[in-house]
Amino acid sequence: MRNDGMKSIIYFAPFVYAVFCALGLGYAQIQSKDRLKLAEDAKREGKVVVYVSSNASDAKALKAAFEKKYPFVNMEFFSSGKDALLSKYLLEARTGTYLADVYQSSVFPIMNLLEKGLLARYYSPEREAYIEALTDKDGYWNATYLNAVTMAYNTRLLKPDEVPTSYQDLLLPKWKGKMGFVLSHTEWYFAMLQMMGEEKGRKYMETLSKQNIQVRIGSSLMNQLMMAGEFPLLVSQYPTGVEEIKKTGAPIDWVPLDPWFVYPIGIAVTAKNSHPAAARLYVDFILSGEGQTFMRTLSRIPARKDILPNPPRLMQGRKLFVIKPASSAIYNKYNAEMLGYFR
Repeated sequence: MRNDGMKSIIYFAPFVYAVFCALGLGYAQIQSKDRLKLAEDAKREGKVVVYVSSNASDAKALKAAFEKKYPFVNMEFFSSGKDALLSKYLLEARTGTYLADVYQSSVFPIMNLLEKGLLARYYSPEREAYIEALTDKDGYWNATYLNAVTMAYNTRLLKPDEVPTSYQDLLLPKWKGKMGFVLSHTEWYFAMLQMMGEEKGRKYMETLSKQNIQVRIGSSLMNQLMMAGEFPLLVSQYPTGVEEIKKTGAPIDWVPLDPWFVYPIGIAVTAKNSHPAAARLYVDFILSGEGQTFMRTLSRIPARKDILPNPPRLMQGRKLFVIKPASSAIYNKYNAEMLGYFR
């Protein structure tokens, strides 16, 4: 892997799409006709099956929003964790059972499906509203929302001016035995090695692993342990989850680090499916301004350039480091490395 991590940094700023006004009436009419034909074909199919790695409540909310706009298409879904979802789909593919029309999950398992030829190209007309790093150049997937990864802390145990301002601070002796790490956050390990370069990154991990870090699998569990006072600082955590817990008055907050690690949760049309038009209609809806605005109500970070999250500070003014996707072999290698350091 090349040490070009800093080239992945993108300055996020909202903008207004005046460009759509300049596309010309002819193109707009063609696009409108294409969309009407797609909707008509989807209506004849009457159904779309979505495999999604978000929780069931999010999936139900997306189903309700999609069916409200397109009542003639019944959305069926299966939701599970990203690893279990991938295993289910790969098992079905091996037996020639292709139930899913759309696959929605972290970009890393999506790369696994792409390698195996299980995804179809689809250049959604909505993809122009996304930065290049959040779309597949060959049209196989597009980001639906972003997961950010940063540090979180117990506000009863640490004051804002006491929290680390960089990952280098974590190597200081004062943090020994005072940190937790979510053992399933392989994406954080990717980000660190991509940002630092592999050689420096591994030296950093070796030093960090000697800081007596408490490790567990599960973001929610680690939040609970931190708030209970087991340790004051979490090395890696999702700030969106922290924001939800903060609403309950819990003693937790996150650190606005620079750069801001993010990776896409992607969406793709499967290569073998029974409802191709409905699948594309669903993808278009999720990527549209309407769909992304609804995604924000689910406490997700929208991937569209013109839709800010709630609260806006989750993205506004941040210097983004978009974690590059990798092959399944590289992902498994990095995951094993990370477990070797922290387990």
